[in-house]
Parts: sequence; structure tokens; C-alpha cells
Amino acid sequence: MTSTLRLPELGFTKFTLANGLDVIVRRQGPLPLVAANLWYHVGSKNEERRQRGFAHLFEHLMFEGSEHYPGDFFKPLQRLGASINGSTSTDRTNYFVDLPAAHLELALAMESDRMGNLIPALTEEKLRVQKDVVKNEYRQNYANRPYGMVWRILAEALYPPGHPYSWMTIGVMEEVEAATREDVEAFFHRFYVPSNASLCLVGDLDEDRARTLAERYFGPLPGGTKALRPWTPPVELTRSEEILLYERVELDRYYEVWPTVAHFEGDDAPLVLLADILSRGKSSRLYRKLVVETGLAQDVTAYQSSRELAGSFGAVVTLRPGESWEKARALFHAELTHLAEYGLEAGELERVKNGRLAGYVYAMDNIGGFGGVADRLNAYNIYRNDPGWMAADLERFQATTAEAIVSVARRHLVDRPTVRLTVLGKKETTTVPPLDRSLKPVSAAAVPFRAPRPEMTVLRCGLPLWVIPRRDLPIVAATIALGGGAGMHPPDSAGLAELTTAMMDEGTTSRSSIDLARAAEEMGTSLSTSCGWDGAYVGFQSLTPHWLTSLDLAVDVLRNPTFPESEWTRIHGQTLAGLKAERDSAEARAHRGLLRALYPPDHAYRLPIDGEEAIVARLTRDDVRRFHEQFHGPNRAACIVAGDVDPAEVARALDDRLSGWSGPEVSPLTLASPARGQKPRILLLDKPGAPQAVVRVGHVGLPRLDPDFTDVLVLNQILGGQFTSRLNAKLREEKGFTYGVRSHFDCRRSAGPFFVGASLQTDRLAEALVDLRAEIEALVGDRPPTATELDDARRALIEGQARQFETPAALVSRYAGLFIHGLPADHHAQFAERLGAVTVDSLAATARRQIDPNALAAVVVADASVVLGPLRDLGWCEVEVDAG
Repeated sequence: MTSTLRLPELGFTKFTLANGLDVIVRRQGPLPLVAANLWYHVGSKNEERRQRGFAHLFEHLMFEGSEHYPGDFFKPLQRLGASINGSTSTDRTNYFVDLPAAHLELALAMESDRMGNLIPALTEEKLRVQKDVVKNEYRQNYANRPYGMVWRILAEALYPPGHPYSWMTIGVMEEVEAATREDVEAFFHRFYVPSNASLCLVGDLDEDRARTLAERYFGPLPGGTKALRPWTPPVELTRSEEILLYERVELDRYYEVWPTVAHFEGDDAPLVLLADILSRGKSSRLYRKLVVETGLAQDVTAYQSSRELAGSFGAVVTLRPGESWEKARALFHAELTHLAEYGLEAGELERVKNGRLAGYVYAMDNIGGFGGVADRLNAYNIYRNDPGWMAADLERFQATTAEAIVSVARRHLVDRPTVRLTVLGKKETTTVPPLDRSLKPVSAAAVPFRAPRPEMTVLRCGLPLWVIPRRDLPIVAATIALGGGAGMHPPDSAGLAELTTAMMDEGTTSRSSIDLARAAEEMGTSLSTSCGWDGAYVGFQSLTPHWLTSLDLAVDVLRNPTFPESEWTRIHGQTLAGLKAERDSAEARAHRGLLRALYPPDHAYRLPIDGEEAIVARLTRDDVRRFHEQFHGPNRAACIVAGDVDPAEVARALDDRLSGWSGPEVSPLTLASPARGQKPRILLLDKPGAPQAVVRVGHVGLPRLDPDFTDVLVLNQILGGQFTSRLNAKLREEKGFTYGVRSHFDCRRSAGPFFVGASLQTDRLAEALVDLRAEIEALVGDRPPTATELDDARRALIEGQARQFETPAALVSRYAGLFIHGLPADHHAQFAERLGAVTVDSLAATARRQIDPNALAAVVVADASVVLGPLRDLGWCEVEVDAG
């Protein structure tokens, strides 16, 4: 099926300031939001020896305040509802601020000040703390993560010494540690300048205002020099290389990588589509062969990594327990060789082309964030000097022929030298007038946002229907929300609800698992089944021309699943393998340990939503079928649809497709909220050799419908819900003990957990826990929330609300949550009023009711030989040690 949909036009204006800064402006969207996205054409490829990691280090330093905006970058903007982040790759660094349009001037004033005036505010102490934060990030994301060091090894094997891609973006920790203030200052002045940058503004603004603000704040900055493209040696392998790596992992994993071409080169698009044909979706070749037919693999991925200087084609296969990586590799190569010899199957090329088209359209639905419209316009401007190259980029894929795909497979992959790495488990290894920046901009009043009220009706089968029309892009999202969540079964069936939804799209009375996947993928439709604690969901996201056909697939999955025996064997086995693999994850072990510490054996929340190995192993196909029949009927269900649709047409379509749908009455399992502990606990889960301590600290929280819920939203924002929270300010920004720390209230139908999570520097674990507990005690004791903290948190929540309703998929998710929890359809529209009723006195009282420092359980996953003594020295309680 070839889609007739054309990519919507992406109009914009581009102008260049006298100092060389490119500025791109696009007006888009119905919401009073704007995305300010800034790219610098500098990444780890621009580093030299003794600088490896500098570009990523600056991603941290740029948030530490500038000359005229001292302190951190987050606080003035997050209180206005902004979403703020940045990232570094081999080729570029980007920073974005998505916020209410009324505050754009402040965002640009701050963004320009750190471009022009970061260094005067950079102290030795700030540099020291952020170097520590980077080292903790390295431990958290690489050294202490299963398979985490693989990409460093592959980069060093694939690229010749000295090639800018031969080291990871995070860099070499010894060189980061050795960096002086003079070193980083020189790097900054070389690359973080207007002539090496591109600013994109998308949302509720016009060109004249954008030009005025850009000239005012960025125009006075000295232009600097555009970065030169680094010289790189050719990337050629003269022979294949085999690497065996032994790690503490439960599932073996096989990687293979070939050198290919840089982005936008002639073979780039065919290689990308080849990867899609091999592994994108359930109907792809490798998924069918390795996951479905042979059951060798837990999952499989093929990819073309296209970067500015070079590219690579790779495959990653995670093996099922006990399966042979040699056999998996042989089957992978056999499939690749078969494609190169015999060509593509019927419909394969159309499927992956339609998937690419849908991906481009879906990307246009978000103005900001990673991969949103502002980010894409900047990418094309930096790499192609043409922000409007998106249509040409898509055309590369649409014009690719089957012959071109076969050709690149033959020339780049089949019988070509490659790097093969296998991870095996259970063994040990290793001139403009200056701007007066003392005059800070004053934001205009933000345009009030009120969440839309759905158009509501009841279908003939009794199902409530909520429709939220959005006509700006040809996208439709829908979900049927069901009452059958994981909280519907007792702990001796933990994992059953999730396993049931995982099986629903594996075959129906008229379609096999592959038929369903192929039908969806041919349209660029995302068909989904999922499970939460309080509900289950069957839904889709599609392009408008295909929404009715996509609805047919979703209804078929909902009403006619057959849970085929062959698919049950595969999915059940995959689930067990996934649970086994969680033993490798310190985060998963910490989370499971905390739930065991908080909930009694007979409570449904004692185990995570995916259950545990011993219980899931006992579950049968009949258990799944019975759960579906009992809990996935219309009696506690609703349909929510958003996007480019007419509500009356939606009602007619659903009436036709759901006629006669029935099911038993559903009575939720009674879940009492257990009492909190009466004294502190410390549970130490031993992980020998762990370079970090992963920590979860918490107690039983509160239900979603508790009257304190709104106050708790504010409390969490202050304690640990955002970058500028008390906990992060203390443990990351002041002490440098962690890459980040967050708190969370998981509010369900019954009382889910309240917890704080962090990965902490091992030699500072005890001090960090003292600080963490002190911040919690202060919140409920001698340092309750202040009026300023309340105002900042309330404003951040209110003005940030619009971002949660930006896309049809987001709308569907937000309103499905209302239905599942029995809240009225206008609940989101009353958000600001509820927050407006919160006071410092109510916050203090709520904190005392809902947070109890004496009930906290701390679960630590770390090397017990290193941390047991310091934990005992805390003197809080006996330390319970679990070597498993």
C-alpha cells in the first residue's frame, strides 16, 4: 500500500545577523507555546587529545549561570513552566527551552548571555563540581550499566586511532578530570560563538518580534569563527575482528558493525531502509527469523548510524537464555545474504517507505524538545545550510529503489570486513553597540491555557466516547481504555495483566501476529497494547487517510484475540528472559527491593507490574485468556480519540465496529493502603565491583484520589521533582555526588510508593544519605516550603501544563487517565484553580501527613565490601544484607 499523503509544508523564515548567527523562525500550533532551540556546530569530533569530553562537559557548564544571570540556568525559567534540556553528540551540541510564548524574551536574554558571558561566571568550584557530576554520569550510564562499555570498545575497534569518532561523546574521564579553567575557556571561545551557531524559534510568535529579540540580545555578541571540518583518516577495515567481552549479564548479546557512509551521501538512504527492512517491526525479516520462528533472540535491531564524517551499519542481537550466539550470527548472515542474492519481498519497500513518511509527519506534531520541529530545522540548517531540506530528505527515501537497497547490501555488508563483539555472561573483566544586560526583560502576562473539554457521547454498546478534535496536522490517535490493569489480580498472579496485553496483538481470529504487524507498518501506523496499574489500553496512532483501517486493526485486537499457542510460547519465554535480565540492572534490583520493603506479601504492589520469574513461569495461556475475558470488556471501558477527525464520524465508525460487544461486570480488587513502617530500614543488595551505589529511599505514598494530591504535586516539585529542587541542588549542584536525583509520588488507585532515586558516588554514599534524609526532615520540620517556593512551583506547573497537551497522542493519554481514575472530563481544565487554592500552610500540613522521615526504607545496590561499614556507621538501624 503506497500512501498518497504528502508531507505538509514546513514554512519558515531565515535571516543571518551581522555576527554570523543564523536565525530561523516558524509560526506553528494552536497553543501559546514557543520553542527556542540553539545548535552549536561542535561535538566530540572537534576535540583533540587531552580535550576528549570537553564538548559534553560544556553541556553541563552552560547550565551553571552566566555573568548577568548568576546561579543556575534552570530556576528563572522552570518557575515559568519551561522545559529545558541539552545534549551533545559527536557532531553538534543543542540546547532548548520550550515555554509559554509570553516568556520568550527572558529565555533569549539568558541564552544569549551564556553564549557571550559564560566564562566570567565560571569559577573553579563550579568546574570542579561539574567534573564530578560528569564522572558520576559516566559511572551511571556506562561503567555500572549492563553492556555499558560496548560502544567504547566498538568505536575504538571500528575507527583508526586519532579519528574523532574513536572515542565516546562523554569522553575520557582522566582528561575531563585534568581540565583546567584555562583549557575549557579556550575551548569555549573557539566554538561557542554566533558564527558557529543556529537559533530556531517555533511556535506562537511572528517574524518581526523574533527578529527584534534576536538582534537585541544576540546582535551585540562578537561573531567568532565558524568551526572547520576536522580532517579524518579513511575508515577502512582490512580484516574482520572478533572481540569477546565477559560481563555480569544474564543474557548474551551479539554486536556486528561495518564502516559505511556519512549522512546524506548517496548510499545513506538505501542503507537506512535496508536496516528498516531487516528489523523495523514484527513483520521485519530478522524479527521473524530470530525472534518468532527460531526463538533464538529476545530482541534484534539493525541500524545505519549516519554521522557527519562517517557512518556505520550495525546489528544487535540479544540472545534468549542458553541460546547460541554462533547460530544467531549464522542466521543473521544467511538472511542478509539471501536479500543480497534474491532481492526484496513483495510489499517490503512500500512498508518501510510509509513508515518513514509517517515518522516525518509525527515529528511535525511537536514544536520543541529532542527531534521536534525546531530541532529538525536547526539540524538541516547546520548540516545542509537549508532549514527547509526536510522534504528533500524524505524524498531521498521515497526515491530509493529495491535495486539500490540490494546494491548497498552487496557492496557494504556481504562478505565485507566487520567488527564482531559478543558479550558473554558470568565472568569478570573491565561591532554592534553593547547591550545593557543589567536591564532584565520583563515577561508579558502568559496567555492562559485551559485544557480542552472533550466532545462526549455514549455509543450504542454503552461505551463512553470522548473526542478532542485537532486539525493542524493529518494525525489521529485513539485508545480504548479498559479496567483490567495490574491492580486487578493478587500478587500470586503478578505479571498476568501485562502478559495478557502483550499477547493481544499476537493473533486474532482473522489475522496472524505477522499479518497485524505488516498491515499496521504498511500504513505507518503505530498499533499498541499496554498495561498500567489501574487500566489496560488498546490504541493506535495513524495518518488521517488510514485512521479507519487502523481502527479496524485495534478493534480486531481488542475483540478477537486468539492467544495462539506458538506465540504464547515465544512471548512467555521472552518475558521470563527479560525478568532474568533484570538481575543485571542495579536500578531494577533497587526498585524491586524497595517494593518488598514497603508492601506486605499479600499486597498487589509488592512486585513490579511485570511480576517475578517464579510467578510468571507458572502462568499459562488459559490464565491469559481468562483474564482477557473477565477484565477487557466494555463495562469499565471508554474510547478516547484526538486529532484530525470529526466527532460524529468517529461515533458512527465505533458504533459499527463495537456493535454487540459485551462482557462481564468488573469489580476491582480491593486494595487497602498498608501502614507505613515505624522505623528506618536499610537493605543492602550486594553487587560486587559496582562503581556506583544505586539508591531508592521511600515509604508508602497516597492514592490518586486522595484530597492531598494537588498539594503533593507542589511538594514533590520543591523536594525533588525538577532540576532546581532542593535534593538536586544539594546532592548534584552543591556536592557533585550524583548525575541527578529525583523524587516521585506514584499515585494509583491505592497508595503507590513515594520514593527518591539516585545513583551516588560510592565513597560519598553515607554522606549523601545523610544529606538526603536531612532535606526530607527539613521539608516536614524546621524548613517547610516557603512562599517563594510555592509560587515558583505553582507557576511552573500551571504554565507548563500546555506542553502536556501538544499532540493527539498526549491528549489521548491524559484523558484516558482521567477516565480510568473516575475523574470528570473537565478535571484538566480546573488545574490552575486547584493549584491556586494551595497555601504555604496547607503545604506544611500536607508534608507532615504525607512524608514521614522515620518511616523511610533505604535500598542500596552497591559493592557490600565497600559500603557496608559506612552504612553501619550511620547508626540509623541494622543494615540488612542480601547477597542475591
